[in-house]
Amino acid sequence: MAFLLSSAARAETRLDLRFPFSYFSGDFGTGIDTHIISLPSILVVNHEKHEFHLTVPYVSVTSSGPVTFLGDQVIARGTGGGATESGPGDVVLQDEYFFVEGGRARPWVSALFRVKLPTADESRGLGTGEPDAGAGLGFIQPLGKWWHLLGQTQYVVRGDPPGEDLRNTLWLSIGLQRRLSGSTSANLTYERRQSVLPGRPDLADLSLGCDHSFARKLSLRAAAYLGLSETAEDYGISAGISLH
Repeated sequence: MAFLLSSAARAETRLDLRFPFSYFSGDFGTGIDTHIISLPSILVVNHEKHEFHLTVPYVSVTSSGPVTFLGDQVIARGTGGGATESGPGDVVLQDEYFFVEGGRARPWVSALFRVKLPTADESRGLGTGEPDAGAGLGFIQPLGKWWHLLGQTQYVVRGDPPGEDLRNTLWLSIGLQRRLSGSTSANLTYERRQSVLPGRPDLADLSLGCDHSFARKLSLRAAAYLGLSETAEDYGISAGISLH
């Protein structure tokens, strides 16, 4: 979700190129030690009330046994030894439409539509080999001059790979953003996602992030993650740049 928005900025087309790096570690409730590195390239196009994202990732998954990486969670697959699998991940397209434009006290409210294309190699556990689609709502509520309340929810319809019956899942996010200066902000976010496997606990984690902009052309973004459930990561980090 785009955080601090302005009607002036949205009146013209704006392009962002984002190159975040992320690392997550844990057993994700599978009992299999897993380490995930993700290097996506993200194109963001803002035009009028739309914010369009095109995400093209490269992923590397190292695990002590066979697993499948779904982009937002990990599940076990079959039996065997450990390995490192690397390659292109699943391409994701998302459009966020702000049908309510806020102000100093009024909230921003948006509708989100998301499609995952099965471009990852499912035989190596880098994806399911099936498309997913989701839709949801988001909001940004200003709380005075320096604070924003952020929320988002999505319902994801999962494609079922052969021999699997994945559950459609609900994803929720709630957070606070604090503007520290004209160019720096920090945010604390709680996320909760249903597992694709029935009977498994929800995934829950907490993240603390910071953004800093330089001359409106370059932004640095970093975050640390702490898993709060046995199905989430134990810990994670992310850092990257955004070119405007």
